[in-house]
Amino acid sequence: MDSLALKVNGSGIRDGTVLEKGVVLTSEYLDSHYKKLCDVVSFFSAYPDVFLDIIKPEDQDFTLFFYQRIILRACMRYKEVYWTGTRATAKTFLSVLALFLQCIFMPGTKRFIVATYKVQAAKVAKEKILEIYKKFPLLVREVVGSEMTDEPGNFGKDYVKQVLTYVLVTG
Repeated sequence: MDSLALKVNGSGIRDGTVLEKGVVLTSEYLDSHYKKLCDVVSFFSAYPDVFLDIIKPEDQDFTLFFYQRIILRACMRYKEVYWTGTRATAKTFLSVLALFLQCIFMPGTKRFIVATYKVQAAKVAKEKILEIYKKFPLLVREVVGSEMTDEPGNFGKDYVKQVLTYVLVTG
C-alpha cells in the first residue's frame, strides 16, 4: 500500500496535497481505495502493536514485550481494562500510549489522566508523551501544530492538551 500521510485542516482534506514519495491524495484516490483504507485502519485498531512496529524507526532498538502487546490490544478492544503490574513494567507509558492510539484510531475520542493532584498528572503525562515521541517520531505528525514547536501539544504546569488531526471517513 502507498505511504499515506494525510494532511488535514479544519474543513477536511486538501484536495491534491502532494505527499511523501510523490503520492497525490485526492478525493478520487480516497474513494477508489476506501475499502482498503478501512481494512487497514480496522486491522491497526485491533493490533496497535503491529502499527507501532511498522512506524518505528529502523535505528530504534525499542521493542514491546509480549505482555505489553497484549495490554495494548486489550486497551484498544475493550471499553474497560484493569491490569496490575509490578514495578518497571511500563504501566504509565503503556497507559498513555494506549490513550494516544485510541485517539488516533477512534476520531473524536477524548481521553484523560487522573492523579491525586493536577500538577502531578500533567507532569507524568508530559514526561510520557515526550518519551513516546522519541520512540515513535511519526506520531508527532498526528498532533495539531506539531510543525511549529519542538514539543507538540499544549503543556502547562497543571494541564496537558493534545489535539490530534483526524480524517472522519463516512460511507
